[in-house]
Amino acid sequence: MTRSQLTRQLVRAACGGGSSSPSHRPLRRFALHDHHFGNISSSKNLSATPSDFHSHLCQKIRHAQERVILASLYIGVGSGSELGETSISTDHCKEDEFLQSLYFAASNKEIKQMQIILDANRAMRKVSFTNKRNAGQSHDSNQGSSLSTNSADIVLSTLKPFLERIEGDNHSKNSNNGLFLFPVNDQRLCTILPSPLDEVAGVFHIKAYLVDDELILSGANLSEEYFSNTLDRYMLFTDGGGGLVDFYADLCYTLCSYAIKYDGQSSLLSTQSFDSTRKQQLESSLTQLFVDETKTKLPDSCSHSDALDPVAYAIPTFQMPNSFLGRPFQFQSDKDASRDLLLAAVESDQDMSVRLSSAYLNLTPRLRSVLTMFGNKRGVGAPYVLTAGAMSHGFAPKKQTKSMQNNVGIVDKIKSSIPEAFLTLVKEASQSIIACGGKVLLYERPGWTFHAKGVWITANDTNTSRRELIHHPTSVVSTIIGSGNYGARSEVLDVESNCVIVFNEHSKSEPIQQSVANDWNNMCEHSTVTEDLDFRDDVNNLTTIVVQFMKKFL
Repeated sequence: MTRSQLTRQLVRAACGGGSSSPSHRPLRRFALHDHHFGNISSSKNLSATPSDFHSHLCQKIRHAQERVILASLYIGVGSGSELGETSISTDHCKEDEFLQSLYFAASNKEIKQMQIILDANRAMRKVSFTNKRNAGQSHDSNQGSSLSTNSADIVLSTLKPFLERIEGDNHSKNSNNGLFLFPVNDQRLCTILPSPLDEVAGVFHIKAYLVDDELILSGANLSEEYFSNTLDRYMLFTDGGGGLVDFYADLCYTLCSYAIKYDGQSSLLSTQSFDSTRKQQLESSLTQLFVDETKTKLPDSCSHSDALDPVAYAIPTFQMPNSFLGRPFQFQSDKDASRDLLLAAVESDQDMSVRLSSAYLNLTPRLRSVLTMFGNKRGVGAPYVLTAGAMSHGFAPKKQTKSMQNNVGIVDKIKSSIPEAFLTLVKEASQSIIACGGKVLLYERPGWTFHAKGVWITANDTNTSRRELIHHPTSVVSTIIGSGNYGARSEVLDVESNCVIVFNEHSKSEPIQQSVANDWNNMCEHSTVTEDLDFRDDVNNLTTIVVQFMKKFL
């Protein structure tokens, strides 16, 4: 099998029609050229940092010329600084700078579209204002502060100049300008579960940040820790990304058409009706957006003219909980696209390896079975899995004062047991991954939280030294970037969107492949192989209960 044949095989698998979904129509794909890829990193050989992400996004939003469209779980509330200040003090938190950038764009009379969509429950969660002393706890539930707010109200205030300007304008898209809150679960369930427990049953988890003709796909939220010391991945698409940027703009528009337009009245969340007809209309709109009936197969890549052949193909994916309609959507889901892509790699006649990163490692049996195929099939390289260790876990216990330590309740005990419970899941995964010649690595970096997720597929990257690393960037044949964590929660409970990138054999693709390889290799530099660690066997009863809970909900 030639490299071009491998490319076509992987693209066909990701688009649909594979063993996971043989009856589904193919997903839309986008041809990308080298000018469609950008880089937000301030260092040529290192991956982008949270600070790079923050700086690039703030600068782009502040200088936006036409549109700002953001989809995220939530946006940080800042420190309560006055909006509209022309300068930010040295004591500011990074959320302030981001909110000021949004306000600046909203005040720009040239901007025609400002659209922000967040999770309905998370955006309404009461939280403390952020400052440098509690930046690591940004958007945590109110911890005794007399000043609290929520993400929705703060974001709405930043959009006020824009919303006031377009009020009364009869432009057809004005109804989808503003702040929108996406409800994943039935309102009855949200009424039963108090905040933040109402988020356990599922959230809107998509992360897509679009300004003019640029798009950043990531797993990062828009808050202080994700701008400072929470490691994630970012992929920048420029010059419209061959249609990919407008596609995500259309996706956000479609989701906003279903979501609740927030005007400051929290009662909207309990009075809106979401019957089956409205949900089916959303499914129909999304099917029209994601499915492409006209491109059932790739053209033969016989010639390799740089002017004609793309350097890569992009296939956006979508995941909606089955509970939304009581059945899967009528097009290939993200979990099926990912699985079929991996199966196609296994079935090729080349030496393929897979690397998977998840902030919260909770491999489903379905995903684990295909990962272990990479090590169990002759001629196919091993699987390598990377996740957070106890030190850099998103649920690592925060520092507490003596008074807080003396008033530990059952909720605090459960939260503090989560990192140990995750290590129990890591131990379970390690047994099957190591048995087929692979490795499981734990990211441990003082002062940092690990939140990166993705998939890297390589071909013929043979090297006996540190096999978990990607040694030759041109060996990267595919990667997946987006919001999914490759666990039970991403597959069953949350609304997710990833993007499969399949690289062509092209003279201009190597710098892009190098950047993708750097993402993985740089994470490995702060990681420890689990076979070098001793796992505790004396797991207490509470941790055992938490493990069973996490297998279904995280």
